[in-house]
Amino acid sequence: MSTVRPLRVVIAGGSGQVGNIFARHFHAKGDSVVVLSRTTFSSPWRMVAWDGVNLRSWVRELEEADVLINLSGRSVNCRYNSANRREIMESRTQSTRVLGEAFNRLADPPRLWMNASTATIYRHALDRAMDEITGELGGNEPNAPSSWRFSIDVAKRWEETFFAASTPKTHKIALRSAMTMSPDHGGIFDVLLHLVRFGLGGAVGAGFMGTNSKSRGGILIRTRLGPETP
Repeated sequence: MSTVRPLRVVIAGGSGQVGNIFARHFHAKGDSVVVLSRTTFSSPWRMVAWDGVNLRSWVRELEEADVLINLSGRSVNCRYNSANRREIMESRTQSTRVLGEAFNRLADPPRLWMNASTATIYRHALDRAMDEITGELGGNEPNAPSSWRFSIDVAKRWEETFFAASTPKTHKIALRSAMTMSPDHGGIFDVLLHLVRFGLGGAVGAGFMGTNSKSRGGILIRTRLGPETP
């Protein structure tokens, strides 16, 4: 009979909305959770400082970890001026690159590395759903605004940096997710609620929104690796 043991989960850039959802999920399961964050504060799990750029003492947190989840990246809830665009790009590619470099220093690296990406990498499509198997990458749509092309360029360079990292002992998955709907502070509903309170509520576009039928709890993957942790 196999024995379920707690996982060691490291969440880089895990102090935001999505990171807190992941951290709460794994912590409630009894797993060991470490969050790498630019700002540390009191929480039910361990918080370790990092800047997402330099190899420092945080690297040892990856040693013998089961899973690394990287969610680092500046919020896109901002004006797309040149300074913000540069920060959106660099905060994603630099943090991913330095994590890849950290793997070169590990004797026993995480067996799974899940790196944030975005469903924005696909072309804008209302004719059919886009997925990892048959989806079409965007960037060549006629008359697309520059902000679309920028977002797709960010997604492509983000994934290129991720998959370029040499991690022979580690399986890698790019998380091509879209907006995460949750009631958490700083989440999409939180932002929309402020608009509603100012009398700006209403349909988004034509009022159509294609969503996954699963709840956020169902979307979270209980990652169990190896025969001893089914």
